[in-house]
Amino acid sequence: MNSTSLSKTKIAILAAFIYTAVMGFGMFYMKTFKGIFYGTPDMMNVFWFVMIIVNIINVFFVIRYFSWQEVGFRKLNTRQLLWFVPSLSVLIAMWVVFLSALASASLNAAQWQLLALVGFTTFLVGLGEETMYRGIVLNAFLTTNRVRWAMLVSAIAFSLLHSVNVFGGSLPLEMMVQLVFTFLFGFLFAPLMIKFNNIWPLIIFHWLWDFVLFAANLVDASNVSLLSYINTPVAIVVGTILWIRIHKEQYGVVKPSSMIS
Repeated sequence: MNSTSLSKTKIAILAAFIYTAVMGFGMFYMKTFKGIFYGTPDMMNVFWFVMIIVNIINVFFVIRYFSWQEVGFRKLNTRQLLWFVPSLSVLIAMWVVFLSALASASLNAAQWQLLALVGFTTFLVGLGEETMYRGIVLNAFLTTNRVRWAMLVSAIAFSLLHSVNVFGGSLPLEMMVQLVFTFLFGFLFAPLMIKFNNIWPLIIFHWLWDFVLFAANLVDASNVSLLSYINTPVAIVVGTILWIRIHKEQYGVVKPSSMIS
Protein backbone atom coordinates (compact mmCIF):
# COMPACT_ATOMS: atom_id res chain seq x y z
CA MET A 1 0.00 0.00 0.00
CA ASN A 2 1.34 3.44 -0.88
CA SER A 3 1.56 5.53 2.28
CA THR A 4 0.33 8.55 0.34
CA SER A 5 -2.69 6.80 -1.18
CA LEU A 6 -4.82 7.15 1.93
CA SER A 7 -5.40 10.04 4.31
CA LYS A 8 -4.27 9.60 7.89
CA THR A 9 -7.87 9.41 9.04
CA LYS A 10 -8.56 6.50 6.69
CA ILE A 11 -5.35 4.80 7.75
CA ALA A 12 -6.40 5.19 11.40
CA ILE A 13 -9.81 3.69 10.68
CA LEU A 14 -8.15 0.75 8.92
CA ALA A 15 -5.72 0.27 11.81
CA ALA A 16 -8.54 0.35 14.39
CA PHE A 17 -10.59 -2.11 12.33
CA ILE A 18 -7.70 -4.58 12.12
CA TYR A 19 -6.96 -4.15 15.83
CA THR A 20 -10.61 -4.84 16.70
CA ALA A 21 -10.82 -7.82 14.34
CA VAL A 22 -7.75 -9.47 15.89
CA MET A 23 -9.14 -8.89 19.38
CA GLY A 24 -12.46 -10.38 18.32
CA PHE A 25 -10.79 -13.47 16.89
CA GLY A 26 -8.77 -13.81 20.10
CA MET A 27 -11.94 -13.66 22.19
CA PHE A 28 -13.64 -16.24 19.97
CA TYR A 29 -10.66 -18.61 20.12
CA MET A 30 -10.33 -18.20 23.89
CA LYS A 31 -13.95 -19.10 24.61
CA THR A 32 -14.62 -21.65 21.85
CA PHE A 33 -11.39 -23.63 21.92
CA LYS A 34 -10.08 -23.02 25.43
CA GLY A 35 -13.34 -22.71 27.37
CA ILE A 36 -12.14 -19.52 29.07
CA PHE A 37 -14.54 -16.61 29.51
CA TYR A 38 -13.81 -12.91 29.33
CA GLY A 39 -13.27 -11.24 32.69
CA THR A 40 -11.61 -14.16 34.47
CA PRO A 41 -7.91 -14.05 35.37
CA ASP A 42 -7.43 -17.31 33.45
CA MET A 43 -8.01 -15.46 30.19
CA MET A 44 -4.50 -14.06 30.58
CA ASN A 45 -3.10 -17.52 29.82
CA VAL A 46 -4.32 -17.02 26.25
CA PHE A 47 -4.66 -13.30 25.82
CA TRP A 48 -1.05 -12.28 26.38
CA PHE A 49 -0.24 -13.63 22.93
CA VAL A 50 -3.15 -11.76 21.33
CA MET A 51 -1.92 -8.55 22.93
CA ILE A 52 1.56 -9.07 21.54
CA ILE A 53 0.05 -9.39 18.06
CA VAL A 54 -2.02 -6.18 18.31
CA ASN A 55 0.96 -4.28 19.68
CA ILE A 56 2.99 -5.45 16.70
CA ILE A 57 0.16 -4.12 14.50
CA ASN A 58 0.49 -0.77 16.29
CA VAL A 59 4.24 -0.71 15.69
CA PHE A 60 3.70 -1.36 11.98
CA PHE A 61 1.17 1.45 11.55
CA VAL A 62 3.16 3.94 13.62
CA ILE A 63 6.42 3.30 11.77
CA ARG A 64 4.81 3.02 8.33
CA TYR A 65 2.31 5.89 8.43
CA PHE A 66 2.94 8.05 11.50
CA SER A 67 5.79 8.53 13.98
CA TRP A 68 6.21 7.79 17.67
CA GLN A 69 6.25 11.47 18.46
CA GLU A 70 3.12 12.04 16.41
CA VAL A 71 1.10 9.44 18.32
CA GLY A 72 1.99 10.80 21.75
CA PHE A 73 5.51 9.78 22.74
CA ARG A 74 6.70 13.34 23.22
CA LYS A 75 7.36 15.91 25.94
CA LEU A 76 4.91 15.76 28.82
CA ASN A 77 3.05 18.89 29.94
CA THR A 78 3.43 18.14 33.64
CA ARG A 79 1.21 21.02 34.81
CA GLN A 80 -1.79 19.39 33.18
CA LEU A 81 -1.41 16.25 35.30
CA LEU A 82 -3.60 18.00 37.87
CA TRP A 83 -6.55 17.01 35.69
CA PHE A 84 -5.72 13.41 36.57
CA VAL A 85 -6.07 13.84 40.34
CA PRO A 86 -9.78 12.87 40.61
CA SER A 87 -9.37 9.62 38.66
CA LEU A 88 -6.06 8.87 40.37
CA SER A 89 -7.81 9.17 43.72
CA VAL A 90 -10.28 6.49 42.65
CA LEU A 91 -7.47 4.27 41.38
CA ILE A 92 -5.51 4.65 44.62
CA ALA A 93 -8.58 3.67 46.63
CA MET A 94 -8.98 0.56 44.46
CA TRP A 95 -5.35 -0.39 45.04
CA VAL A 96 -5.61 0.12 48.79
CA VAL A 97 -8.52 -2.34 48.93
CA PHE A 98 -6.72 -4.80 46.66
CA LEU A 99 -3.43 -4.70 48.56
CA SER A 100 -5.26 -5.13 51.84
CA ALA A 101 -6.95 -8.27 50.49
CA LEU A 102 -3.68 -9.49 48.98
CA ALA A 103 -1.89 -9.14 52.31
CA SER A 104 -4.35 -11.48 54.00
CA ALA A 105 -4.62 -13.95 51.10
CA SER A 106 -2.73 -17.21 50.86
CA LEU A 107 -1.81 -17.59 47.21
CA ASN A 108 -0.07 -20.70 45.94
CA ALA A 109 2.78 -20.66 43.43
CA ALA A 110 0.43 -21.06 40.46
CA GLN A 111 -1.69 -18.12 41.61
CA TRP A 112 1.36 -15.90 42.04
CA GLN A 113 2.44 -16.89 38.55
CA LEU A 114 -1.01 -16.01 37.21
CA LEU A 115 -0.86 -12.69 39.06
CA ALA A 116 2.42 -11.90 37.31
CA LEU A 117 0.89 -12.86 33.96
CA VAL A 118 -2.05 -10.56 34.67
CA GLY A 119 0.44 -7.75 35.25
CA PHE A 120 2.28 -8.44 32.01
CA THR A 121 -0.85 -8.82 29.89
CA THR A 122 -2.64 -5.78 31.28
CA PHE A 123 0.47 -3.69 30.58
CA LEU A 124 0.24 -4.81 26.96
CA VAL A 125 -3.48 -3.90 27.02
CA GLY A 126 -2.75 -0.40 28.29
CA LEU A 127 0.09 0.08 25.83
CA GLY A 128 -1.86 -1.30 22.88
CA GLU A 129 -5.21 0.38 23.43
CA GLU A 130 -3.79 3.78 24.31
CA THR A 131 -1.38 3.76 21.38
CA MET A 132 -4.21 2.83 19.02
CA TYR A 133 -7.11 4.95 20.28
CA ARG A 134 -5.48 7.94 22.00
CA GLY A 135 -2.43 7.78 19.78
CA ILE A 136 -3.14 6.73 16.21
CA VAL A 137 -6.88 7.40 15.97
CA LEU A 138 -7.05 10.63 17.97
CA ASN A 139 -4.00 12.23 16.41
CA ALA A 140 -4.99 11.19 12.90
CA PHE A 141 -8.34 12.91 13.26
CA LEU A 142 -6.77 15.96 14.89
CA THR A 143 -5.16 16.64 11.50
CA THR A 144 -8.65 17.65 10.30
CA ASN A 145 -8.55 20.57 12.80
CA ARG A 146 -11.92 19.41 14.17
CA VAL A 147 -10.83 18.77 17.72
CA ARG A 148 -14.18 17.76 19.20
CA TRP A 149 -14.82 15.45 16.26
CA ALA A 150 -11.38 13.85 16.78
CA MET A 151 -12.08 13.29 20.48
CA LEU A 152 -15.51 11.85 19.72
CA VAL A 153 -14.20 9.43 17.10
CA SER A 154 -11.47 8.31 19.50
CA ALA A 155 -14.00 7.65 22.29
CA ILE A 156 -16.46 5.84 20.01
CA ALA A 157 -13.78 3.67 18.40
CA PHE A 158 -12.44 2.72 21.82
CA SER A 159 -15.93 1.86 23.02
CA LEU A 160 -16.72 -0.25 19.95
CA LEU A 161 -13.56 -2.27 20.51
CA HIS A 162 -15.21 -3.76 23.58
CA SER A 163 -18.14 -5.07 21.58
CA VAL A 164 -15.94 -8.06 20.73
CA ASN A 165 -16.19 -9.16 24.37
CA VAL A 166 -19.43 -10.87 23.42
CA PHE A 167 -17.29 -13.40 21.53
CA GLY A 168 -15.51 -14.08 24.81
CA GLY A 169 -18.70 -15.00 26.60
CA SER A 170 -20.04 -11.65 27.80
CA LEU A 171 -23.82 -11.45 27.68
CA PRO A 172 -25.19 -8.88 25.20
CA LEU A 173 -26.54 -6.71 28.04
CA GLU A 174 -23.20 -6.87 29.85
CA MET A 175 -21.45 -5.91 26.66
CA MET A 176 -23.77 -2.94 26.10
CA VAL A 177 -23.14 -1.69 29.63
CA GLN A 178 -19.42 -2.00 29.06
CA LEU A 179 -19.71 0.00 25.84
CA VAL A 180 -21.19 2.86 27.86
CA PHE A 181 -18.48 2.73 30.52
CA THR A 182 -15.65 2.48 28.00
CA PHE A 183 -17.10 5.37 26.00
CA LEU A 184 -16.99 7.49 29.16
CA PHE A 185 -13.44 6.29 29.73
CA GLY A 186 -12.55 7.49 26.24
CA PHE A 187 -14.60 10.66 26.73
CA LEU A 188 -12.17 11.57 29.53
CA PHE A 189 -8.95 10.18 28.09
CA ALA A 190 -9.15 11.86 24.68
CA PRO A 191 -9.00 15.42 26.09
CA LEU A 192 -6.46 14.31 28.70
CA MET A 193 -4.21 13.16 25.87
CA ILE A 194 -4.46 16.61 24.30
CA LYS A 195 -3.76 18.32 27.62
CA PHE A 196 -0.87 16.06 28.62
CA ASN A 197 0.76 16.11 25.17
CA ASN A 198 2.12 12.69 26.14
CA ILE A 199 0.57 9.23 26.13
CA TRP A 200 2.56 7.59 28.94
CA PRO A 201 0.36 8.77 31.86
CA LEU A 202 -2.66 7.24 30.08
CA ILE A 203 -0.84 3.98 29.38
CA ILE A 204 0.27 3.62 33.01
CA PHE A 205 -3.15 4.50 34.40
CA HIS A 206 -4.87 2.11 31.98
CA TRP A 207 -2.46 -0.67 32.95
CA LEU A 208 -2.89 -0.20 36.71
CA TRP A 209 -6.66 0.10 36.32
CA ASP A 210 -7.07 -3.13 34.35
CA PHE A 211 -4.55 -4.99 36.49
CA VAL A 212 -6.27 -4.24 39.79
CA LEU A 213 -9.70 -5.14 38.38
CA PHE A 214 -8.53 -8.54 37.12
CA ALA A 215 -6.19 -9.27 40.03
CA ALA A 216 -8.94 -8.50 42.56
CA ASN A 217 -10.66 -11.71 41.45
CA LEU A 218 -7.69 -13.72 42.68
CA VAL A 219 -7.95 -12.41 46.24
CA ASP A 220 -11.73 -12.03 46.55
CA ALA A 221 -11.63 -8.23 46.67
CA SER A 222 -15.05 -7.51 45.15
CA ASN A 223 -15.08 -3.97 46.57
CA VAL A 224 -12.44 -3.02 44.00
CA SER A 225 -14.99 -3.34 41.22
CA LEU A 226 -17.54 -1.34 43.20
CA LEU A 227 -15.05 1.46 43.75
CA SER A 228 -14.34 1.63 40.04
CA TYR A 229 -17.86 2.92 39.40
CA ILE A 230 -16.99 6.11 41.27
CA ASN A 231 -14.89 7.08 38.27
CA THR A 232 -18.02 7.26 36.10
CA PRO A 233 -19.26 10.63 37.43
CA VAL A 234 -15.62 11.75 37.60
CA ALA A 235 -15.21 11.00 33.89
CA ILE A 236 -18.42 12.84 33.05
CA VAL A 237 -17.62 15.96 35.08
CA VAL A 238 -13.89 16.26 34.36
CA GLY A 239 -14.35 15.17 30.75
CA THR A 240 -17.08 17.76 30.14
CA ILE A 241 -14.96 20.55 31.64
CA LEU A 242 -12.02 19.55 29.45
CA TRP A 243 -14.14 19.37 26.29
CA ILE A 244 -15.44 22.88 26.96
CA ARG A 245 -11.99 24.28 27.71
CA ILE A 246 -10.38 22.65 24.68
CA HIS A 247 -13.16 23.98 22.44
CA LYS A 248 -12.60 27.48 23.82
CA GLU A 249 -8.84 27.15 23.40
CA GLN A 250 -9.29 26.13 19.77
CA TYR A 251 -11.16 29.34 19.07
CA GLY A 252 -8.88 31.55 21.14
CA VAL A 253 -11.24 32.19 24.05
CA VAL A 254 -8.69 31.02 26.62
CA LYS A 255 -4.96 30.48 26.40
CA PRO A 256 -4.10 26.94 25.21
CA SER A 257 -2.71 24.50 27.79
CA SER A 258 -3.44 26.90 30.62
CA MET A 259 -3.13 25.83 34.23
CA ILE A 260 -6.22 24.47 35.98
CA SER A 261 -7.93 27.35 37.72
